[in-house]
Amino acid sequence: MTIAANADIERTYIPHLRTQFQQARPILFTGAGFSIAAKNLSGEALPEHHEIKERLWELCFPRAAFEDESTLPDLFDHAVRRHPKQLSSLLVRLLTVDAASLPPWYEHIFSFPWFRCYTLNIDDIVSATNRAFRLPRRVRQVSATNVRQNIANDIDPNVLEVIHLNGTLGDVPHHVTFSVTQYADRLSKSDPWYARFVTDILSHPVVFIGTRLDEPPLWQHLEFRGPRGNRNLGELRPRSYLVTPNLARARRALLAELNIHWIQMTGAQFTEDVLSRLFDARTHGLRFLRAKNHSTDHSRDVPDVADLAVNPTTENSRFLHGHEPNWADLQTGRAIHRDSDGQLWSGITSALRRKSSNLVVITGTAGSGKSTALMGACLKLTAEGKRVGWVDRDASLSAHDILRAVKNDKAARVLAIDDADRYGPSLASIVNDLLVARNNLLILLALRSTKIDKTLNPTILEGVSKQEVAMPPLTDSDIDDLLSVLNRYNRLGALKGKSLGERRQVLTNKCGRQLLVAMIEATSGRKFEEKAIQELTELESEATKIYALVAVAHAFRFPLQRDEILLAVGGGASNEILNIIRQLTRRHVITELDNGYIQARHRVIAEVIRDGLQEQGKIAWVITGLAFMAACKVNTTTRRSTRPRKMLRQFINHGYLLRSVGLEKTRNIYGQLESVLNEDFHYWLQRGSVEVKEKEGDLSLARQFLGQAHSMASGDPLVDTEWAYLLFREAIESPGTADAPMRVDEATSILKELISRHRVIDSYPYHVLGSQGLSWSRRGIESPGSKGLYLSALKTTVLTGIEKHPGDSLLKQLLKDIEREYLLIAVSRK
Repeated sequence: MTIAANADIERTYIPHLRTQFQQARPILFTGAGFSIAAKNLSGEALPEHHEIKERLWELCFPRAAFEDESTLPDLFDHAVRRHPKQLSSLLVRLLTVDAASLPPWYEHIFSFPWFRCYTLNIDDIVSATNRAFRLPRRVRQVSATNVRQNIANDIDPNVLEVIHLNGTLGDVPHHVTFSVTQYADRLSKSDPWYARFVTDILSHPVVFIGTRLDEPPLWQHLEFRGPRGNRNLGELRPRSYLVTPNLARARRALLAELNIHWIQMTGAQFTEDVLSRLFDARTHGLRFLRAKNHSTDHSRDVPDVADLAVNPTTENSRFLHGHEPNWADLQTGRAIHRDSDGQLWSGITSALRRKSSNLVVITGTAGSGKSTALMGACLKLTAEGKRVGWVDRDASLSAHDILRAVKNDKAARVLAIDDADRYGPSLASIVNDLLVARNNLLILLALRSTKIDKTLNPTILEGVSKQEVAMPPLTDSDIDDLLSVLNRYNRLGALKGKSLGERRQVLTNKCGRQLLVAMIEATSGRKFEEKAIQELTELESEATKIYALVAVAHAFRFPLQRDEILLAVGGGASNEILNIIRQLTRRHVITELDNGYIQARHRVIAEVIRDGLQEQGKIAWVITGLAFMAACKVNTTTRRSTRPRKMLRQFINHGYLLRSVGLEKTRNIYGQLESVLNEDFHYWLQRGSVEVKEKEGDLSLARQFLGQAHSMASGDPLVDTEWAYLLFREAIESPGTADAPMRVDEATSILKELISRHRVIDSYPYHVLGSQGLSWSRRGIESPGSKGLYLSALKTTVLTGIEKHPGDSLLKQLLKDIEREYLLIAVSRK
């Protein structure tokens, strides 16, 4: 190694790795050379490339002279086809590591706080190391060729996850990536493992050991790391290292373009000369992992407002430009005190005087100032010495998390939930459970006025003391105060040159006295919706993609992490993308939250962009990217309550897709996702539902797709409901066939069992039974007497549904349709 190289290690590489290991950020990537010091169970060194070729030749052509020009992939492909059992036995013998043979440097290297490990090898050296030494973290091996396995969403401080990109010994011979045809198959379709690998190497420093980085599938995805770009771009890809004794000059130059630096050492030398000097960072990093996990556990708690509103002097605010409010905006007066705040405060204080549990609901249209009003009330309560628990609009707390926090004896008496309508129809049940759990609890909710009837079922909340405060348009005094604040902070924009009267006129007439519109439209001089869309269309192509992805995700309350944006962008992931994200953030087009998540500057703006893309027919690729990203972060064991699973449910929901892109594009989206979701029953459920619901749907495809979902998750209420829907549709389409009545009987039995078995949560089984039963009565029942009896029973069922779901207008309309059909029978008889 040259003197200059040694100097780089001392001055740059070791200090850099020290800071990275202290935060448990580096990724370990190993190739064939990493296992060179190990021995197999026969006491032989693990074979290198040429030796494996010779052994495969003996298996394939035992009596022929060895031909050196034969390639290893070709020999493997031949052996898979002709001698699969012998091939499997041979590779297991050659590549199973004798744990006792491992030198100590393997223990040292796997004891470091790696964020994650990847390997191209199929040998079991990682498992052997885990058996031979007492490592600080248990090793979990994952096969990327096993579709039933997936990467964990969170880093476990007690587990080191090792991803075998080409499979493991247990996958030999058919489910490894080794032969030409296996490589071709891998390259021909989207691969969530390599996609996740790309985002990892764009987001973390990587230490490559035992590979020259010349594997074709690897390079296909390494290319996504991309060149730095023009010299005006900052280098945002973390510095990475390739540890190998020899490397061609051309390859060195190529890797340097990817910010990958060559360290001329073997794995053993690197461990001895570099890692051995970083044991302090190793200890710090392992502690960091444990502390991070501990804080993650606490993130499931409901924080106090007093602990959140602690930095009133921060200047990091864009509220007056139309961003979401933060606590400092209210503490410093950037958010005005409105006339309606007095009515809200009066309702809160009267509720507090009661000793029983109470509910106060703040409603209003999008951007009317609900969140600001709720935050102001919480700060006032805190100032009076009352503890207030706060569930933020972006919090990922589940209903169980909130209930657990409220049951704590030391929990705050007041609980505020912003954007509460995100909990959907279950919000009423959540509120009821919370009020039952704490007999003097005051709950403050902020939600859109269009969602209150759908989320706060009066039957469930019967007996609950509830007050509703609607956010009104800006009053004259509100407008004067807002203009004063805009002037004080030099944010008048297009209003600057106007008189006070003219300014009032703009906010009163042009902005319709709406708070968010006033702060954006009046100050910019452009119509609110036009400005939001123009901000998107004026960007360069890659920036447009990123902004569209961030905005659409935010419209559904899913701020994104950088790695998620990179996954969603797909083939465009590169250092240039990281620079664009930084640029958009610096220009305040998008906002980075304190926890590192990225979103549009206001959800109403995000919704305008989402709706605009949908109207222009340009949203399909955005949905596909977001769905693929979410699919890469879930597996069959991922809980429904996790954020990736919620994202996936949203972006593959058949109803949303049909409304957004239509039937054919919906089919295309599902087709693109099949390779990553074929083991997910919910994917097949949604795909089959499309064919059932649409008039132009293919019922044979529906039976195939729903059949797969049914075989994977029989007993799931959603699957059973859609299966019953399919049976009804098949009978209605062919009412004269002998088995049509049997299909109707089976469907009816399934739905009635669901209705009797499940609690009052979902009215969907009533809808299916009522609507499809009505259609069946028209197509499949000829006798007026039989039709009358059938409709009478159907009416009784729908009435029961209305009693349980009094706010369901569709059920009420369905009841009218059934009654009208019943009357037609009487008329026809006369």
